[in-house]
Amino acid sequence: MDRVKIMRRGVMLLLCLPLLALAAGPVAKLSQLEGTVEFSRDGESWEALSRNKYLFPGHEVRTGADGSAKVSSQATGEVRDLGASTHLRVTEDGVSVLAGSGLGETGDAAGSFWQGVENKFATSQRYTTVRRSVKKAEDLPRIDTARELVLSPSHPDVVWSNAGPEFNYVLRVGATRFPVAPASTAEMIRFSVPAMAPGEYEYEMIILLEGEEVYAPRRPGTLIWLDDAQDADVVQAVAVRQADPSQNDVFALAEVYEEAGLLVPVMDLYRDFFQAYPDENEMRPLLIKSYHDLKLMDLKEKEAITFNTIEMERQL
Repeated sequence: MDRVKIMRRGVMLLLCLPLLALAAGPVAKLSQLEGTVEFSRDGESWEALSRNKYLFPGHEVRTGADGSAKVSSQATGEVRDLGASTHLRVTEDGVSVLAGSGLGETGDAAGSFWQGVENKFATSQRYTTVRRSVKKAEDLPRIDTARELVLSPSHPDVVWSNAGPEFNYVLRVGATRFPVAPASTAEMIRFSVPAMAPGEYEYEMIILLEGEEVYAPRRPGTLIWLDDAQDADVVQAVAVRQADPSQNDVFALAEVYEEAGLLVPVMDLYRDFFQAYPDENEMRPLLIKSYHDLKLMDLKEKEAITFNTIEMERQL
């Protein structure tokens, strides 16, 4: 089903059905997969896995005769070996063995990691509620941007909602004004800020119509430009996680950017993830939150509709 159909059906479902209970966060994580490892949401339809995977209640995993993986448990913080020819089911209490030799010896603990995951999902779930606003034709265009935005030489992009193809923009950073013409009718506009001296600046997005200013925010936000050493630290931290089979996944990589305050690369990671894996709906609240953090409210609303629609259809 294409995205437009999902959204239209989602609006109808949201009008006709009661609100969903908030979905729980992941209960376990698969990493370091080798050989044949398969995943199912219902125990009937199976798909092959070759990447790290966060597991939620109701999910099942099975390995072939050549299959193995590591299983990290949210309940205990333990990391255990998943051997060959084993079938697991995930429940709210943890992971249970349905068939096979079960789980091996306990490895390194991952309690602090799971605390971060639990906190992130608890926060992101609040943004999945759809709150549609009524826009009037006479309303002046406006753009909200993040109150604080961190950029760096490797990640210099600012993003904002497109007020419409008839508008132009000026991005003011400190005393410098950058004119930005709309690139298209896309919902999101992106602009790469030229290299700046490290430090903190006021910034604001101004909307122009036929050369005249029609909107400016009441107060500016704060833009922080990282220095080369700080930028290199982030690049190195991402590279370290990418080289670690247990940490090379969208959540763990996004955590590096979040700790540095780099909101745009967090959004890009989740957008790329859902482009590749659109069925990973349980993880979608993280993308919804990233849109919220960047004040991309139309995109946030559409993702919230998609999330609720898929969850409702799975329950019907």
